[in-house]
Amino acid sequence: MSQLLGNHAVEGLPRQACYSWEAVNLPKSISDRLRGIFTKHPEAAAGIATLVTFGLFSLWAENFLSVYAQNTMLFVLAEWGIIALGFTLLMIAGEFDLSVGSVLALSGILTIFMVNAGLPAPIAAVMTLIIGVAIGLLHGLVVVKLGVPSFIVTLAAMMFWRGVVLVITEAFPVKPDHKSAFFKIFSYRFENGFNISVLWFLGVAGMLALILHRTRFGNWIFATGGNKQAAIQAGVPVDRVKLILFGLTSGLASLAGIITMERYGAMDPLLGESLELQAIAAIVIGGTLLMGGYGFILGTFFGVLLIGIIKSGLTLTDFPSLLFEGMLGVLIVIAVIINTTVQRRALGVRGE
Repeated sequence: MSQLLGNHAVEGLPRQACYSWEAVNLPKSISDRLRGIFTKHPEAAAGIATLVTFGLFSLWAENFLSVYAQNTMLFVLAEWGIIALGFTLLMIAGEFDLSVGSVLALSGILTIFMVNAGLPAPIAAVMTLIIGVAIGLLHGLVVVKLGVPSFIVTLAAMMFWRGVVLVITEAFPVKPDHKSAFFKIFSYRFENGFNISVLWFLGVAGMLALILHRTRFGNWIFATGGNKQAAIQAGVPVDRVKLILFGLTSGLASLAGIITMERYGAMDPLLGESLELQAIAAIVIGGTLLMGGYGFILGTFFGVLLIGIIKSGLTLTDFPSLLFEGMLGVLIVIAVIINTTVQRRALGVRGE
């Protein structure tokens, strides 16, 4: 049963990768050695792009290297970076969740409503996370039980949950009646600009990297996205894997919503719009394939950093604010094209 299942094998399945180091016969030239490195570690391209971009903005943008500017960049990217990390596992499994931005807004607003209703802050936070996971499981059930593509399900969910947010807030920002010290564990900013949310981002990245690359469940994720039928024949509980990942992705969006709520001290019903697109861009820049079966948490980490550096760097220059989003989109597309080209050339792949 020779099937391509991503870069990890499952018991009963051959250890054969979409980008297999062993499958490439490398001559001894420097260029071919570099190709081999990118073949085995596509996330290295994202890392190099991040370093180069950081260096360019260090020379171009005034105060870019200041401690305050760097800390500000990190805590802003930490919130949507947490979403991108969870989304990575789901995309490796061959699925999408376009509702994460709406779930972020809904979660922050629900937390405020529960606190204003008199619920203790810790319980409100836990309840919000549970609701987030439940929303993801609901999306997953529709996908695995009814066979509706996740792109369609979560696109509809994105509009539905955003509509719910607009209705319950009457399209106005909401804020807690009183500040709770408990929420500072999610987003507390020190005088030098460092925010605790960065530690949440690093913690989530480390935890998911261990799960993805060091556990049997991680192998199941790669197998599910690489070749579903072969995975089922090998005994992988494909539907269960997808349900867990939908719940995880939405739960992390809820965590990001709580962090965002505490950082702003309020919640705007439009917060989180377009975050899902930024997350997908960071994931693809990091080497994860859109069709599933292959990806890296480290690659997504670099992709998040790259987009954060671009945003922060352009903000600190005289770049026209009206063209900011457009320029950012162009830079992201260029980065994705370069990343994809490097992978294809490393493998000698030609085709559509």
